[in-house]
Amino acid sequence: MNSHEAKASLLLYRPGTRDADDPEIVEAMDVARRDPELGQWFNQHQEFQSAMQAKLRQVEVPEHLKAALLARPRIIRQPAWWQQPAWIAAAAAIVLLLTLLPNWRRPAVPDRFHNFQETMVSKALLQYRMDLETNDMSQLRQFVAAKGAPADYLVPEGLGKLKLTGGAGLTWRTNPATMVCFERGDKQMVFLFVIKRSAVPDPPPENPKVLRISEYLTVSWTRDDKVYLLAGPEEAGFADKYL
Repeated sequence: MNSHEAKASLLLYRPGTRDADDPEIVEAMDVARRDPELGQWFNQHQEFQSAMQAKLRQVEVPEHLKAALLARPRIIRQPAWWQQPAWIAAAAAIVLLLTLLPNWRRPAVPDRFHNFQETMVSKALLQYRMDLETNDMSQLRQFVAAKGAPADYLVPEGLGKLKLTGGAGLTWRTNPATMVCFERGDKQMVFLFVIKRSAVPDPPPENPKVLRISEYLTVSWTRDDKVYLLAGPEEAGFADKYL
């Protein structure tokens, strides 16, 4: 099950119900735990569902309703369509929804740099796949340029000493991004991700910043109109070695 399929399954999930026992939901939850972007969306989905459930529980049945109904003469007549229980329930649900929506904070769009950072590391760890296998950087630049991804990226001097194995043209929130793959010599890969600076509202500073995400160390920086993210297995002097 991929992230798209997992999200479709999790849309049906309702907190506090037997949905959590459904094998398909269990599998989708497992995918969400491994996909930071999907996991954040799933947390917001659960918060919304829980809030809706809480509001519905607050709707109280008037105490006098039962007595009033029993006291009425038992005259059986066909109610008008708009008086039928199903239509009344639907109308009540619509009114409740219209009441909640103005006060409900829409989930924040995960478009910050840390979202990009976590998504790219997740791709490297779980979905690593090169669209083009090559040791020719010019060929790779032409390939990603054809996909609309940044092709005039700068490869740090230290990283350029590693063997190029290929790369891919990716998409993050409709923004094209480039993945460049290098082999560091011990059957481990080091990845360079590049995206336009305009794609993130809070790009990293020009001075490289080191951060550990999951099993990888990352180094991020901004240069001219592009944002760079270097990611790879932890090792001593990671940033100094590859920059």
